This record gives sequence, structure tokens and C-alpha cells, in this order.
Amino acid sequence: MTQAGSFDLTGQWHGTYAYPGTAGPATPFVAVLSETGGAFRGAILEPDMVYGLSDALEATVIGHRSGRAVDFTKVYLGHTVGYEEPVDYVGQLSSDGQTLTGVWSLQSMSGVFEMFREIEFSEEQGARIAETIEI
Repeated sequence: MTQAGSFDLTGQWHGTYAYPGTAGPATPFVAVLSETGGAFRGAILEPDMVYGLSDALEATVIGHRSGRAVDFTKVYLGHTVGYEEPVDYVGQLSSDGQTLTGVWSLQSMSGVFEMFREIEFSEEQGARIAETIEI
């Protein structure tokens, strides 16, 4: 959460979405979101793991958050073959606002997704972590 009692989605998120059964591979992605008053927009970058026609796919995101409930639509840029249709996502934020899990749907297909908020450390925290893992 960015402020007490707030589930603002603004920031960088790392996630994965999965296809049903063997329809496709689990696909990692990075999302950068900006929220104002429950409405948000952003961008997603992910590898093309299904068709392999490009190294990376870019998409825009527009959606809404009400409390912990989140819904958004992802639209791929450039109308890459196989990625012409928008993808709808519906999910729920964890009680601490750090994880978003849910279901995506595209025409008659659907699967699951999860996103994790990127953790930001202060300089002091970073130094303590570096000390701890130093060999």
C-alpha cells in the first residue's frame, strides 16, 4: 500500500499469466501502472512465448480499482499476429496491497495471472541487505 488505507496500484509490478492446460506457456511480464482516483493506466512488456515472432510484446493497460477489486483491459500495440484482440483481467489485491491475483479472458479462452509489486528499499535497508548477503 502506498498510503495508510490505500491500495493505489501506482508503480512497477512483476507477474506471470498462464494459459489453460497445455494451450501455451506461463508468460512473465512487467507492468508499470499509474492510478488516480481508482482509475489507472499503464504499459506491459512481455516476451512473445507463443508465436516467437518478436523478442518482446508491448501493450497498454486501462482499468479500474474499487477497494481490493481490480479489472483492466490489455491491448497489444502494433497488432502483432496472434495478439490482435484485447485481453480482459479481473483480480483481487491481497490484504497488504502487494499481490494481485485473478483471471484473464480472451474470447473463449481464459487463464490465471498473478502480479507482485516491486519492493523498494531505502538506502539504509539496501546497505543492511548487502551486508547480510556479502560473502
